[in-house]
Amino acid sequence: MAKMKARTVKGRKAKDTWKTKVWYNIYTAQEFGGVLIGQTPASDPSLVIGRVAEVSLRDLTNDPTKHMIRVYFKIYGVSGTNAVSQFVGHDTTREYLKSQIRRRRSKIDAIVDVRTKDGYKIRVKAITLTAVRARARQKTAIRKKMMEIIKAMSEEKTFPEYVQAMLMGEMANRIHEECKKIFPLKSVMIYKSEVLEFGKKENEGFVEEAKEEEQKEEVKEEQKEVVEAAE
Repeated sequence: MAKMKARTVKGRKAKDTWKTKVWYNIYTAQEFGGVLIGQTPASDPSLVIGRVAEVSLRDLTNDPTKHMIRVYFKIYGVSGTNAVSQFVGHDTTREYLKSQIRRRRSKIDAIVDVRTKDGYKIRVKAITLTAVRARARQKTAIRKKMMEIIKAMSEEKTFPEYVQAMLMGEMANRIHEECKKIFPLKSVMIYKSEVLEFGKKENEGFVEEAKEEEQKEEVKEEQKEVVEAAE
């Protein structure tokens, strides 16, 4: 990254704000492996909270077939120069979706709001593509079955388990197995999701650790001020 040159304004040197910034490492929550997914600069830890990091599922799993899926993690805690983030949704590139849709096939969409067994509310968007064009009653039956499976899996799984089922193909495979009994299918995709409500407080241990670090820093500053005052 090129260094920014400080400018002078009316004879005074302008402050180079980049010198005050610190780079924070962004990690996923432990239930998602606690892996490093990126870095972000900020002049204060509080400014890091709420930022969203985007990462390819290919990079998370080392699976090149997942290149079209983008996963989003939102930062909710900071300890030192480490920031912890939680999954907040995923989507699929528009180019890939367009490449899958062909003439003489039917596209059946299902959008469902579900709640996992540990209390997380998620909006799930799925697409089923038929092998040949389907009739209206067949589309209706397939959509109904899609929604039933998406809801049923949310009642069976915790938040991390449900997210893995969406991203790694378990949900799409179950839909495909059940819906192909209704009509011949080409493919099924869980192409997008969004976390609407979180269940329990995110990673309380990490947040407490962050508070302890802040308290330590405050104590150090107070001690420094006392020493300087004594001198």
